[in-house]
Amino acid sequence: MHPIFLHYPIQVPTKQVSEKPYLTFLDQSYYYFVIPTNITERYALELYTIASHFHQQGWPQVTCPIPNVHDQFITMIGKDKYMLCYALENNSQQNDAAKLSSFHRAGFAYPYQPSSISSYGKWKELWIAKIDQYEALYQHLYQKRPASFFVRDFVNIFPYIVGIAENAIQYMNQVEKETRFHEYDQPTIVFGRYHTQLNDPFIWCNQFVFDHPVRDMAEKLRSYMSERNGISSEQCKSFIQNYTSDLPLSVFGWKLLYARLIYPIHLLEIMDQIQSSNENIYSFEHIIENQNVYEENLSTFFHQMGIDDRSINSIQLDWLWNL
Repeated sequence: MHPIFLHYPIQVPTKQVSEKPYLTFLDQSYYYFVIPTNITERYALELYTIASHFHQQGWPQVTCPIPNVHDQFITMIGKDKYMLCYALENNSQQNDAAKLSSFHRAGFAYPYQPSSISSYGKWKELWIAKIDQYEALYQHLYQKRPASFFVRDFVNIFPYIVGIAENAIQYMNQVEKETRFHEYDQPTIVFGRYHTQLNDPFIWCNQFVFDHPVRDMAEKLRSYMSERNGISSEQCKSFIQNYTSDLPLSVFGWKLLYARLIYPIHLLEIMDQIQSSNENIYSFEHIIENQNVYEENLSTFFHQMGIDDRSINSIQLDWLWNL
């Protein structure tokens, strides 16, 4: 038995079924997850109310924090902090787009405005702060001696990444002036970085963010952007059509989605992995090749989406005209 269960007024599950991504126990149909955390009690309470809401909306696979015997969601074991969560396994057979629009609809119905996880209307400030953070990494590597080929490549590509990020921030200045909204431009529950979480057996509440629904749409499309003919592929078009048939995007929504695709989150994530790895696991030639394809898809994005960019007064970035 894990010692955390001594702090909870529940029947102790005795069957351990997994160690990854978290220590997991099974009791009849319920799964219990021992999740290491550094979040505050207030943050955990918000996750509890959100997860409880999704359970009521028919999403029992969302992991829900459990209050301990002291009616708190954070439990100390020695010097470490944990949340104990429970959920049922996902058995949904919906396609990915239908799941995502359904999940966003459930999030629209959430009756409160979270404070700990809200990024709605804050993208520009968050992007600037993130670039400042990586500037510090860049300066550290720039001063590193002796410099490996890998570090030199990284130092050489970083100013380009900053330039792309600044373009996205400038584009957001124009997006913020857009007035053509509709009801689906309100915030909902999304993921910090969406890929295919809704197809997983469980949905981890500690990945939730309160934000515009196109945040998830953009991250889903981002996976196609580095593939030649990726966003014109049948798979990508089917996803977009299925999602927007349920939750159409406004002019503001399309522009916001495009701004997020401009911002080079995928390149910054590679830098995160570089920073945490002692091995040169990336080929910069491959990164640059993929980014060339990504830029080509950006330059024709609205056309490939079947949208006349004149009808939404889209602002075309100058450097994309020359691709």
